[in-house]
Amino acid sequence: MSVKYIPIIWNPFKTKYDVIFALFVVLYLTGFISISMYLYPQLIIDTIIIRSFGTLAILILHIILAIGPLSRINKSFLPILYNRRHLGVSMFLIVSVHAVYSIIFFHGYGVNNPLYNLFTANTHYESLTFFPFQILGFFAYLILMVMAFTSHDFWLNFLSPKVWKAMHMIVYIAYGLVIMHVVLGIIQYENSPILFSLLFLGLVTILSLHIISGYKEYKFDKKKSITDHMGWVYVCTPNEIDENCAKMVTIDGERIAVFKYGNKLSAVHNVCKHQNGPLGEGKIVDGCITCPWHGYQYLPDKGRAPEPFTELLATYELKLIGDKIYVNPKAFPEGTAIEPTTIPSEETKLDTDFFIGWLGKIPNSYQSTLRFFVPSLFIISILLIVIISNSTNKIRFSSYDYYKTLSFEGELLLKPFPMLRVLEMDKNRNPKVVLYPLVNEGKFGADQSVQAFLSQYPNEKRVFVQIQAKIIERDGQVAMELMNKKNNIKKIKFNASITPLVFGKPKDTIMKGQIIDPKCYLGVMNPGEGKPHRSCAINCIKGGIMPAFITENSQAKNYYILIGNDGKKVNNAILFAVAEPIEIKGKVQKIDNWNLLYIDAKASIKRLSYPIDSNYNCGLFQH
Repeated sequence: MSVKYIPIIWNPFKTKYDVIFALFVVLYLTGFISISMYLYPQLIIDTIIIRSFGTLAILILHIILAIGPLSRINKSFLPILYNRRHLGVSMFLIVSVHAVYSIIFFHGYGVNNPLYNLFTANTHYESLTFFPFQILGFFAYLILMVMAFTSHDFWLNFLSPKVWKAMHMIVYIAYGLVIMHVVLGIIQYENSPILFSLLFLGLVTILSLHIISGYKEYKFDKKKSITDHMGWVYVCTPNEIDENCAKMVTIDGERIAVFKYGNKLSAVHNVCKHQNGPLGEGKIVDGCITCPWHGYQYLPDKGRAPEPFTELLATYELKLIGDKIYVNPKAFPEGTAIEPTTIPSEETKLDTDFFIGWLGKIPNSYQSTLRFFVPSLFIISILLIVIISNSTNKIRFSSYDYYKTLSFEGELLLKPFPMLRVLEMDKNRNPKVVLYPLVNEGKFGADQSVQAFLSQYPNEKRVFVQIQAKIIERDGQVAMELMNKKNNIKKIKFNASITPLVFGKPKDTIMKGQIIDPKCYLGVMNPGEGKPHRSCAINCIKGGIMPAFITENSQAKNYYILIGNDGKKVNNAILFAVAEPIEIKGKVQKIDNWNLLYIDAKASIKRLSYPIDSNYNCGLFQH
């Protein structure tokens, strides 16, 4: 309790609590990132950061949701409940890294605003297989944001405890959205029964704990009341109440807490005005009823907080008939002082253990449980890191060094797509011409850059240049990312050793595979394919990066740059089918080490409602 609002009311216990939690966070992130980098050196750090913070946030969310019912089942967990608000705010900060990084990484650096792209890139709301799972995560994030921003007692007082508590119950909506976000996202893509089982185990654990604690409360509230001829309700006998503790009774759906202190009895409404904590599970400390959740206090005979605090409780009359305590079911107005009922003096029992956060002392009876529970969380987190890391199946062997720029010389062409044709040596040391598709930094094609440079030499049929670029490579297929700086492309002298581009004979074909953006697929992102990458791939192709089609069998993987039958770009026309299993019909034409696939975007593509093979498995659900 505090007279004024301050950001955090620190005490030794909170400090110790937060230090342990900070160690837990550091251990998890360090372990996840280190093991991921060791197992998958080809995995880019961006993906590792997104996954490490995302999985940590889910783990903490499960801990937060489990603490409430655990503390109802076993009071030893009350010390963890006391500072749960810090867990919630910390979890929001952790999930913010995951959410903001994901939005920028997958939806930023393109032609559209990242948030606009989030809602418009993938619009398959009618399909579980292709559902835009990232939107579910976005709305869960908004809910967690509201809860984090309103976690302070200022908002509790401003909104009223009833409204505040009801608003914070929407955490369960956020939890459901998170579960669906994960199931329809990375679990569906990875198609790993282990990952699905872990998430299912977490869901079952949370549901089970709430059902057990809820049933315990239900049984108590459904006890049949015994009344006397005046309608007063029987509570218990005085010796059934431990010293400085309470016995509760339910009347018309409301609980009343009857406290015994010394040879006195007083009854108040059971609900704490702070966060609706159960006062009847608390204890009288320093003459005040003390809430077991956060230590708010009330005078038992007056139904009000000690000055200068102003919280009030409804009070009730008690009477003693023989050795039986009865309570008048009619409540007095909040803050009404009622003379305590006196009981015969009896032998004082030893005080029962009770935890008060601001005192900072954990009772001995609680410590054994916590000494088992807290280290267990650390061990579970380590096991989760190992299991999750080893259950990741869709990490590809690709490479992209953001910090390494190389110099290349060759023929620069704009059509049929931006490319650099370079003279290299094959395995037998014979010269050969190799074609490298060109893209710009961010999610943009190189058309404008190449066209702007070539327009300076309108009378030259062939232009040879030196460029500065980064290599993107996967499966022996290579593309280049041009540097976005002045004089990045320089004209050099004619090289007769590089023969003119020759187009092979077109051949009709029908194939099954998926449309990808070659920049991300070849290595700028990993994984750079499938449902998790769909929105990003659409963003890249919208920005002018040439769309490519890949098909794979047991012998080889083949790449095809998609071109319209008229030789023009088809980027906007094929967006509806990006990163989905499709059947495509067209004409294949060989150019150097790449293939062109000429299509009629409207008539050539048939969307498939089933996975093609293990490489394009869409996961748990199908149309």
